Amino acid sequence: MSGYRGKILRVDLSAGSTSVTSIDEKLLRGFIGGAGLGARLLYDMIDANTDPLSPENPLLYLTGPLCGTMAPTGSKSTFCSRSPKTGILGYSTVGGHIGADLKFAGYDGIIFTGASAEPSYLLVEDLDVEIRNAKHLWGKNTEQVWEKLKKETGHKNAGIARIGLAGENLVKYASIIVDHHRAAGRTGQGAVMGSKKLKAIVIHGTNRKVPVADEVGMREYASELNKDKEEDPTFRMYSDLGTAGFTDMASMMWGSLPAGYYTVPEFDTYNLSGTTVRETILTGKSACYRCPIACGRVIEIPKGKYKMEKYAGPELEVTGTMGSLILNNNVEAVAYANRILNQLGIDTISGGNTIAFAYYLFKEGKISADDLDGITPEWGEVESAIALAEKIANREGIGDLMAEGALEFGEKFGVPELAVQVNGLEFPQHDPRGFSGHAIGYATSPRGACHMSADMYNVQMGQPNEAFNIESDDRFANEAELVARLQDFRSLTNSSVNCNFYPIDGDQLLKLIQLATGWDIDIDELVQTGERIFTMMRLLNLKLGYDSKNEGLPELVLRPLEGATEGHVPDIEAQLKTWYEYRGWDRKSGKPPKKKLEKLGLGDLT
Repeated sequence: MSGYRGKILRVDLSAGSTSVTSIDEKLLRGFIGGAGLGARLLYDMIDANTDPLSPENPLLYLTGPLCGTMAPTGSKSTFCSRSPKTGILGYSTVGGHIGADLKFAGYDGIIFTGASAEPSYLLVEDLDVEIRNAKHLWGKNTEQVWEKLKKETGHKNAGIARIGLAGENLVKYASIIVDHHRAAGRTGQGAVMGSKKLKAIVIHGTNRKVPVADEVGMREYASELNKDKEEDPTFRMYSDLGTAGFTDMASMMWGSLPAGYYTVPEFDTYNLSGTTVRETILTGKSACYRCPIACGRVIEIPKGKYKMEKYAGPELEVTGTMGSLILNNNVEAVAYANRILNQLGIDTISGGNTIAFAYYLFKEGKISADDLDGITPEWGEVESAIALAEKIANREGIGDLMAEGALEFGEKFGVPELAVQVNGLEFPQHDPRGFSGHAIGYATSPRGACHMSADMYNVQMGQPNEAFNIESDDRFANEAELVARLQDFRSLTNSSVNCNFYPIDGDQLLKLIQLATGWDIDIDELVQTGERIFTMMRLLNLKLGYDSKNEGLPELVLRPLEGATEGHVPDIEAQLKTWYEYRGWDRKSGKPPKKKLEKLGLGDLT
């Protein structure tokens, strides 16, 4: 089987046993891998009665057909489960090299079921698999665990995924930190690991030759692609400045980087930008496996209040949540807060958004210092954010409530409508007032407010995709049909599993899949596969209790702001009408019709 190993490792944590099963190629061709395959597998394993933090909720770790091959940025991997944050499909894609390590060990994925009686970690050394005791690691932060496991296992370059205190204490948006501080941050997959008493996963694979259908062709095409992309402005920006290179454009040109918890129209972000990072604290770059971009920053702060040794530098999302969202323009403070959040294992998006919400409610007089255990957050300072993060990770005092998320925090104080979230998932740092397509993208995303299932900002910056008929004309227009096609395309890249920062189009993705798998697949089948995967995710969500009434935008982002957004607010109702008409789904129930499901090969799932 080219492109795949054809095997899934199954780990029953309750029984303390492991086994290996084969995976059907027809299933792989229909759902590719990653999030798409995860949604299909989960459909048969869970339902609306499955408690996300119970042993009955499986945790899937999946790769794709390009993982471990020469394909540029094709070696990301995905954690999937029922999300404790939203109650619907949860998946989080992560970089690093752990996905390739799993393929080198001989597997396409791991399915964890049950829960350990005591803290444990999984050690995979090719075909040798062992569930080990992790009592000595429980209570350690993600950096400490990483260093200890490299020494303990003797594999200093192994792929290592681990949780921090937030995961142990079942913070609903706990992250999983992978390899050199990459994060599977969204939807609370770290809490699912914590509920299973699974502290870490260590993978050491030695068979680095993943079979592909056309090895020479793959090598040549990968080289051709990389040479072509070197001159792409998006590629160059992310390579030269990291993802925070988009900070100034997002803030000053587009008005899409939110400030002051989505209420401040203009905020000077130059001191937070990738340029400032490069000029002040940057010491190097880092890349995921087979990535020519190397968007990862390595920074060091040799002295001062935020002194820290070499560590991963801040990317765009944390630059927003720990920077502009709380009106902090000190890049060293952002970098320091980023490290704290990663050590604790807190998603910088959901965690940072919830913390910024507390700042906003405090400044608006809707909560007091007494409500925050004596903490008095002020716009521009990061110390309160760090103090709240530590409380959240330990579920201490007000942190116990904030660990549930922004919506729950708002409900407690009678202002749930002010929480910036959709379907329980907090917004990433891409304001839909800057790019209208994000409105319908957030409202209908399979996992709640998510920019990676429809990255309209990339499209608006000049990334057309002719094969999927994706090209934006006006960032303020109702382009819901375009977003639907983009969702289908991103369903593919989130399943293959490619990095969204690599500016690949449908024809290029098709060729990579052909070279890897040898499948006789054309662009029409690829387009239909993207639609099948997106539809599969909706079917799973409907089974889990998804309600289309929740498709909308929160109050704060429906308030016009002057500045770069020109007072524009997206018409979400008009977008929903257009989107449902294009999809051919029922607006009231949110369901795809039977005829559509049969056309996509999903007719047997209803």
